[in-house]
Amino acid sequence: MKHLLIGALGLACIAAAPQTANAKLKVFACFPEWQALVQELGGPAVEVFTAVGPLVNPDHVTVTPELLASLKSADLLICTGGGFEDEWLPSALDRVQNPKLAEGQPGRFFASDFVKTLEDDHHDGEKKEEGHLHEGGNPHIQGDPYRVRAIAGQLGKRMIELDQSDAATYSENTKTFVKDIGALAKELEKKAEPLKGVNIVAQHEHSVYLLSWLQIHSAAIVEPEVGVPPGPGDLARIIELIPADNVKFVLHAAYEDPRPSKYVTDRADVALVKVPFTVGGTEGGGPTFADFYRDSVERLLDGLAGRDRP
Repeated sequence: MKHLLIGALGLACIAAAPQTANAKLKVFACFPEWQALVQELGGPAVEVFTAVGPLVNPDHVTVTPELLASLKSADLLICTGGGFEDEWLPSALDRVQNPKLAEGQPGRFFASDFVKTLEDDHHDGEKKEEGHLHEGGNPHIQGDPYRVRAIAGQLGKRMIELDQSDAATYSENTKTFVKDIGALAKELEKKAEPLKGVNIVAQHEHSVYLLSWLQIHSAAIVEPEVGVPPGPGDLARIIELIPADNVKFVLHAAYEDPRPSKYVTDRADVALVKVPFTVGGTEGGGPTFADFYRDSVERLLDGLAGRDRP
């Protein structure tokens, strides 16, 4: 009987071994850009939960039971950092008490720790009267392929540290991503050459990194203050500024209500362009970072040509 019991236990262990070896790295991503990056580096080796989708304002994350459950079981947390998630993430982490995601642990990864961020006020017009929305600088770093490339290199190392069983997958995918995104950036810079030095107006300071990368000037922001809808006087000021500064088009993020910008473009007779803002924000802007950057550049070029891109 004793030998039978030992044999049964041995068979059970053998049966369970493949499942353990093939267990996916569970990742909690705060935003779609980090979900996309993890999936590109991890492929089938990862399972990713995302706090908000690409059509949701990233400043407003709702903490749901599903979000907490995913945070509780995660092996890796990847967020922007720099204070961007401070309104909801610290309290959510306190509630779930996942030791893998504690401060100083390898399971805690903040992208902004590995790149320099830009200030919130990054347009050529007047500064906003109120304080910055993001004390750690503008957090929307996904708009710059070079910053994303740097983050990818660090994230790949972290994933290898956390999951040695799939180290070869992470290593190979990271090398490929870093190489390909650098080549794509150069390709798109050449394609976007006509945009260099052009003046545009943005509804909000969501595309600072994209504009900086392509050397496009933001002449003004439609929102007079952070998160405050523009009034009639604000819209009139923008409409007057467009011909004076030779503004070519107005852009808004996919998650934004475009009505303030459309009001301006209808009266100023310039194009209105929706940009994906993050991976998956438009039909052609995902599921990869390459899709995101290609679609963004194509939409900006259409705006320069006077074509609306809803």
